Amino acid sequence: MAPKGTKKAEDWESLNTDADARLPAAHSVIFLINAAALAAAPAYIFSAIFDLSPEDNVPVYGGVAAVTVAVVFLALQARAQGVRTKLLKSRGVELESTSQLKLKDAGDERVKAKLKEADKQRSLINAEALAVSLAHTNSLFLFVVVLMSFWIMRASSAPVNMAVSSVASSVAAYLIR
Repeated sequence: MAPKGTKKAEDWESLNTDADARLPAAHSVIFLINAAALAAAPAYIFSAIFDLSPEDNVPVYGGVAAVTVAVVFLALQARAQGVRTKLLKSRGVELESTSQLKLKDAGDERVKAKLKEADKQRSLINAEALAVSLAHTNSLFLFVVVLMSFWIMRASSAPVNMAVSSVASSVAAYLIR
């Protein structure tokens, strides 16, 4: 018969901690839709104001949109994960893996209720991280696009202006956390 401490060590070893670092899958869908909408903003600016014809510049629009969507998506995810981690630490909410381990050993209804409350708090923290990430990244991206397009890159040709403004704005949104 194995000692009592061995079972506890086996529980910790078999524990899946991948869920602690991941955001909910619904966040990824929202981030992708938001990134596509943000990539459309510079395209609209350049087609309406700078008369950059979409029909004549399909490679520019396509390439810039693809890079912008990818980098903004990564920026949204990175910011949301950072905000989520800070909120979990500051509010003292248990990670999902810790709650699962305690739930295995929980025979008491009071402990189960406490774990359910921690799950509800994690859900609220995920929603708050989503909102902060979207608001911060969107405002930063749009501010830098306008700054780059109308002031910094105004003397360059429209295709170059669009490419540099959009990509630089998405990189700034990724790097500034």
